[in-house]
Parts: sequence; C-alpha cells; structure tokens
Amino acid sequence: MIISIDVSSTMYGTGVGNYTLNLVNNLLKIDKINQYKLFFSSLRQPLPLEIAKLSTKSNVKIYHYKLPPLALDFLWNRLHILPIEFFIGKCDVFHTSDWTQPPTLKAKTITTIHDLVPFLYPNWSHPKIIATHTSKMKWAVKECQKFVCVSKQTKDDLLKIFPKIDSAKCPIIYEAAEKKYSDFLKLSKTTQIQKKNKIKNLYDLDKYVLVQGTREPRKNLLNLSLAFEKFIVNHSKSKIILAITGKTGWGQQIESKSSHIKILGYIPENDMVALHACALLLATPSFYEGFGMPLVKSLYVGVPVLVSQNTSLSEIAGNSAILVDPNSVESIYLGLKKILTNKKLHQQLSINALKQSKNFSWIKTAKETLAIYNNLC
Repeated sequence: MIISIDVSSTMYGTGVGNYTLNLVNNLLKIDKINQYKLFFSSLRQPLPLEIAKLSTKSNVKIYHYKLPPLALDFLWNRLHILPIEFFIGKCDVFHTSDWTQPPTLKAKTITTIHDLVPFLYPNWSHPKIIATHTSKMKWAVKECQKFVCVSKQTKDDLLKIFPKIDSAKCPIIYEAAEKKYSDFLKLSKTTQIQKKNKIKNLYDLDKYVLVQGTREPRKNLLNLSLAFEKFIVNHSKSKIILAITGKTGWGQQIESKSSHIKILGYIPENDMVALHACALLLATPSFYEGFGMPLVKSLYVGVPVLVSQNTSLSEIAGNSAILVDPNSVESIYLGLKKILTNKKLHQQLSINALKQSKNFSWIKTAKETLAIYNNLC
C-alpha cells in the first residue's frame, strides 16, 4: 500500500503541525511494510529538518514543491482541479491537511478534524481562514472516506455542522504529547531539580500558574487574568504569579501592569518540558478547544489542570481537573483558589493526572490511524 500524507503544516510549529509530524514519525516506527509519500509545499519556507531526515528511510519519499498555500487553496479548494497524483504519482490513501482538499484520481482520502472554530465561532477567526476552511470542507464532505476526530466533542461538533456526514466515517483518535514529557519523571530526582531550577532562573520564575498556547480571543486570557488578580487581592501574601506563554495570535492582546502576571511570549520547545513540570497548575479556561495539547503535556508530568467545562478539555482531563465556567470570572477564581490553597486536593489531582496521561500516546495514535488506512484498502 502507498500512503501519502500532506506534511506542509509542519513548517509552522503549530498544534496541527506538531500532530502531523508526530503522526508521521510514529507511523514510520510501527510500519516497515507500506510505502510513504510525504507531500510538502511552501513558497518561502524550507523543508523542516525533521521531515527532511525521513528521506533516509527506505520506505519514504518526499515530494517538495514551492507552491504557496494560497495557490493550493485556489487550485484545490476553489477550482478543485489537478489531482494529488499529478504531484506525487500513484497512491492508495491520501491524508489531507486541515487547509486543503485536493481531488484524487483513485486514492481514498482521509482528513483530520482538529477543531471547528471557523464554523462555530467565526468572530474568532480571520475571514481568509473561514473562507479556506469552508471551501475545504465542502469537498471533504463529498469525497472523504474518513474524518479522524481528535475528541468526542470535535466529532459531535462536526456532525452538528455537517449532518450529511455518516457518523460511522468519524473515528475518534486522540492526540498525544511527545515522549520527552512522560520521560521527565523517569529522570533522577537530582536531574529533575536541576532542570527545574535552570528554567526558573532563565525565566525568573518561582511559584507560578502556567498558561500555554497561541494568544488569541478564544483562549479567554482576559477572564483568567481578572480571576487571578482577584486571587492575589484575596491572598495578598501569595507570591504566585500567572505565567502566560505562547506566540502572538490575532485579535486584541492581553496587557497587564500587575507584578503577579508575566507575559513571557513564545517559549522554545526545548524549555517546555521543564516549564510544565515546574508549574503549580496549568490553566486553560478556553471558550473552545478541539483537543488541548498543552493539557496532555501537563498530565504527563503530573501537574493539575484547570479547564473549561462543556468543551473537549474536560473530556481529555478526566478527573485530574477542576472544571470552571469560562464566561464567569468568579468561577475561574474559585477554581484557582481550590487548587492553589488545598494541598491535599492538589496532590490528588497530580496523582489523577498521571493516571489520565496513560490514555494518550503517539504510538497508540499511529496504530489506530494505520488501522484506518488498512481498512480502506
């Protein structure tokens, strides 16, 4: 079987890109039989090193084109011409990105649904993103044999927005976090402490609540910061700070003059494991998430989480989280207070986090995805 995957998203370092990279790497770990054709296209961005090095594998061939995403959007989503086989030759299965839906000659097509933000909350998305996803999904609904959904919530949203899709075509396959997160607690206590101290010194941190993710409206950072400021007012002796990480997204950016709120911005991936492990808790009171990768990272290192109720976050977190109403500053405040002032609860949530983390692994994701490829062919 020839399996082709669009890996163009890997150049951005986003959640979708990380998903694609980890899926491909782990498919190649467990599958030495099938052939893989990796499609990558960008006008200016180079082929990511992590993808380039895969060309040394005997069952991998990379097809690198310099066509910009907007051109492919026009060709594949709008005109819907030039089948993928025109670019990569014969393939049996083509796993599309979240951005484009090329036609095929004979290949069966699969797409992964990460979230439905452009459809559910268009006011949180750029008009170009909405237009692209709308065009892509018009063809995906007609032509895809499978829609891999990264959570039950995402599947429910997909079927609500696109009722023509058969539920049986929508398997739920969870994402995961890199193995280096789960490996952290396997290090010696001395090494763990050294890595934690290094990160704390590097970013001038001590006791902190971590926020991770692209800074944009749906992350609900305003309500979180207001809730945290209330916590500080009511616990004036506390030295805990709110550490907000993540690159700048679209929309109005949060600003704070409070000494208890630190906006760190983009953090290199090499620093993220220890940064999660050092945190008192991860706060993710988002209005909407399709999965919540930062959440799984914290689960791997046994860090309690505060998440929004009625989203995929509560599904992923299980009993390792305190659930809050994202629309209520008071609810978020009370959630912060519960975790930060109750040592017994904090310890139990930490234990629960490690147990919950066992539900997520990239090998498991790869095996379940490979099974879909095999079943289709």
